[in-house]
Amino acid sequence: MDAHVRRTPEQVVNERHNSSSTQTTIENRFRTAEQKARVDYHIAKWLYQQGIPFNAIKARTFEVMCESIAQYGSGYIPPSYHQVRVPLLRNVVNETAEMKKKYEEYWKQYGCTLMSDGWTDKRGRHIINFLVNCLEGTYFMGSVDASGMVQSAQVLFELLDSKIDEIGEDYVIQVVTDNASNYKLAGGLKDFKNVIGKAKKITTFIYRDPRLLDAMRKRTRQKDLVRAAATRFATACLTCQSLVRHKDALKHLFISDEWKGSNLSKTEAGKKVEETVFAVPFWNTMEDFIRASKPLIVVLRIVDGDQRPAMPEVYVAMEEAKKKIREHLAHKERLWKKIISIIDKRWECQMERPLYGAALFLNPGKFFMFNENENGELIANLHISLVDVMTRLVVDPAIQDKITLQIDDYRYSKGCFGRDMAIRQRTTINPS
Repeated sequence: MDAHVRRTPEQVVNERHNSSSTQTTIENRFRTAEQKARVDYHIAKWLYQQGIPFNAIKARTFEVMCESIAQYGSGYIPPSYHQVRVPLLRNVVNETAEMKKKYEEYWKQYGCTLMSDGWTDKRGRHIINFLVNCLEGTYFMGSVDASGMVQSAQVLFELLDSKIDEIGEDYVIQVVTDNASNYKLAGGLKDFKNVIGKAKKITTFIYRDPRLLDAMRKRTRQKDLVRAAATRFATACLTCQSLVRHKDALKHLFISDEWKGSNLSKTEAGKKVEETVFAVPFWNTMEDFIRASKPLIVVLRIVDGDQRPAMPEVYVAMEEAKKKIREHLAHKERLWKKIISIIDKRWECQMERPLYGAALFLNPGKFFMFNENENGELIANLHISLVDVMTRLVVDPAIQDKITLQIDDYRYSKGCFGRDMAIRQRTTINPS
């Protein structure tokens, strides 16, 4: 009867994790705390003797193993060295291959995310792990010892490119990395790069000396200059905004008796910082950088936010950001054109994918902000993006035809989509 009624170890463990309360089985009621303590001791002693990391206890497979042994009962003989090394290993490899096939079928229809994560082991080797993620789960592709490689963007690109080829280029929707600087070989403006560098020198110089920092805070009403954020770019932008906001306080600091009487004012670094604080070109360029970066900060907040999905928002948010940059720097046409060209180059390389266009098309609160007469080309491209995505996600031709008819009704606000209630609820109902 046990063979037909008893749940598998996997089922027992899954139920244990899915249940909000811990249920006590009938068998456990007849076991003493001393019996449980003895088993715990033997498991712990084996971990200690073999030098197995303690976090191995957290693995779901460890719980499944313990449940499997318990179901077998007294007298279980563990597998031999040969069994673990050859036939059992072959079984697990075959099982993993079957799991990968299931994932690959999902990737072909819905796409996947390639993830890379670099870390350094105890021997000082630089290891890069590669994983593929989708709604079915995360699959570990393998790791590469990059210790002997030149840590350049080109080498890392080649590693990622080889993994994309292994998965299938058409199936990789996005690449997620650990944000190491080599991964984001981004073009930028030399003037902005210089002004950010000078801003960092000002804040580093002030925060390094407690007395100077205290004098600065007295003049800024205890406000800090450095503003931490989720990304390095956002931190630089917010810190520059803070510097501009407290420009007068900084100037007063560097003409004060406290500064003139300090040894720091006589150092080479102190003289350079003082010169920067009173340099008009520095503040002018800083303000241009803020005008250019503030709209991009809005996009970053949308992407980093956890309250709602970013995909339906990011396309139109970037269009709005470019519009704001043009407005903020209207008096410097050459500058804003250069900035927009950099943004477009990065966007086309990384984000110009049908999925983002389809998400915007199906977000009525944003989509109907565009006018057919003024934005006809953009709307047509979004329509094409939706058709591309729909063709890939929907296999049945009959359903494809039905959706195609509904797309036109939606785009031109006909039928149910043209009713007052539907139009009124474009901005009040979640697009999903």
